[in-house]
Amino acid sequence: MKNQEQVIQEEMRKLIKKSCQFSENVNRDYYCFQKSLLKFYFNAIDVTIDFEDEIILLWNSKPRTPADFKLYDINEAVATKVSYSNLEETLKGCLESGTMQTRFYKTMLFHYNRVDENASLPASA
Repeated sequence: MKNQEQVIQEEMRKLIKKSCQFSENVNRDYYCFQKSLLKFYFNAIDVTIDFEDEIILLWNSKPRTPADFKLYDINEAVATKVSYSNLEETLKGCLESGTMQTRFYKTMLFHYNRVDENASLPASA
C-alpha cells in the first residue's frame, strides 16, 4: 500500500507529463505551474523557460552577508542559465521528498490539476 507522499509524487509526475504535452504554445496555466515548481526547487525569485533554445533562466538573490536576508530586490539578483534536453525529465528531477515539499505539491495539485477542465468551461456572465 502506498503512503500519501508516494501518491502525491505520482500525481505530480502525471501533472508534469500533462504540462509538457504541447506542440506549439504551452497553456498559460501549465507554464505557471512549471515556473512555480522550478522557483520552489531552485529557491529562485523568478524563472523564465525558453522552450525554443531549451534553457531555463533562474533569478536568484545573492545576500551580501548571511545576516542580510530581506525582501528580494530584482536589481541585486543573479541570473543563472540551466540547459535541458527534455523539460519533462528536468521537471520530474525537481521533485523531492519531505514534509514541506509534500505540502507544496499538494497545493500545486489542488491548483493546477484541473487546468484542461477549467479551460473548457464557459465564462460566467
